[in-house]
Amino acid sequence: MVLERLELPYCASALPYFQHLANEPGAIWFHSGQPLRPGHRWEWCSAWPTERYRYLGQGRVRVDRPLGTESVHCDDFFRFLAQQVRPGPGLNIPFSSGLAGHLDYELGYELHSLTGRHTPRAELACVGRYDWSLVTDHDTRRSWLLIHEDCPADIRDRALTLRGASTGVPPLEGLPRVRWQSLMSEATYQDRFERIREYILAGDIYQANLTRQWRATLPENVSDWALYRHLIERVPAPFSVYHKAADHTLLSVSPERFITIDQDRMTTQPIKGTRRRGKSEAEDRQLAEELSASEKDRAENLMIVDLLRNDLSRNAAIGSVKVPDLFKLETFSNVHHLVSTITARLKSGSTPLDALRDAFPGGSITGAPKRRAMEIIEELELAPRGSYCGSAFWLGDDGCFDSNILIRSLVRQHDRLVCSGGGGIVADSVGDEEYKESATKVRQLLEALGRIDD
Repeated sequence: MVLERLELPYCASALPYFQHLANEPGAIWFHSGQPLRPGHRWEWCSAWPTERYRYLGQGRVRVDRPLGTESVHCDDFFRFLAQQVRPGPGLNIPFSSGLAGHLDYELGYELHSLTGRHTPRAELACVGRYDWSLVTDHDTRRSWLLIHEDCPADIRDRALTLRGASTGVPPLEGLPRVRWQSLMSEATYQDRFERIREYILAGDIYQANLTRQWRATLPENVSDWALYRHLIERVPAPFSVYHKAADHTLLSVSPERFITIDQDRMTTQPIKGTRRRGKSEAEDRQLAEELSASEKDRAENLMIVDLLRNDLSRNAAIGSVKVPDLFKLETFSNVHHLVSTITARLKSGSTPLDALRDAFPGGSITGAPKRRAMEIIEELELAPRGSYCGSAFWLGDDGCFDSNILIRSLVRQHDRLVCSGGGGIVADSVGDEEYKESATKVRQLLEALGRIDD
């Protein structure tokens, strides 16, 4: 693999560069928000994928190329994607070229041989083959354009225009204030909550993640980028991603990593346990201490840790699965969370996409046991989740891989905005508290763009 490598002026965020790409086909930006969090050294962005792979379910893939569209059939979408990687040497850069996109939660129903009563979106996944990227290293304060030798000439020429692009950032555009309406009333939520508790007491499950959805309508002339700028201004998050997919745009400020793989080292970091931020420093500290000491939240977190240990083990070297961190308190702009860390070594013969497939959807947003919890979720929730609780990911041609859980995420399709929030229900959960928590998690997102009619 030969790469053209051109240095650009460094910016403290890739935003000044990405603003020139954001409304282009396939625009994608993986970043950690501002201010940068410890350990988040890199960010990258791109646009104009050389090929785009849209998964329609049941082995059907629509492949979009510059010269037209082809329909193909595959036995395993994840192995089909792995065949699109062009292996090359490691560059100590997270993403120079390769695959990137996102998966809808409902893809998990096919993977677990489930059928649902909700009609999912026509496309269960949208993934692009990107032959160039703009990468920023915040440790060395350097930025580069990286262009694969196979990048088509017209795409290369468009990417090169970034060398002379202005890095001045205009002020935020004014937005019409949208009106968010919850699809699930409090009475309906409490009914679904009690039914989950009945399933738990009957021994069907230990935990299920119950979510509710908010919807809003906005003028179509409001750009996706204008929405996202308002969102990231209010809610910086370490695993954020913007992706202009084929028929919708993903606007995510996710705090949760799913699986990352560097060389053969796998890591996953599930979130379970939440408290709102306090209105004063003293209240904020008290809420954080309350969460750290909560036996209920720690037990809820541990259930998901056990589930993910099992999920990783399917593609891990024997004896390599470890839990170096349990119940670590992490603080974000809107909430406190408990985060655990599980590590393993990828076994010989398995690929990063095998690990993603066999752990999808993430256990932190299903419950345990996973398959039965997913059945109950489908029975009780009022709408398909879509991209929410799915995963955005990238896989570089050098084999490096990263992914998130798509919580704290909006989807924009034409004049509709959708946002969802929820939480894990266990035997000793309290319905009123869980109902409030589902809104607490997304309130900052909703209020960044409008008002809430709950």
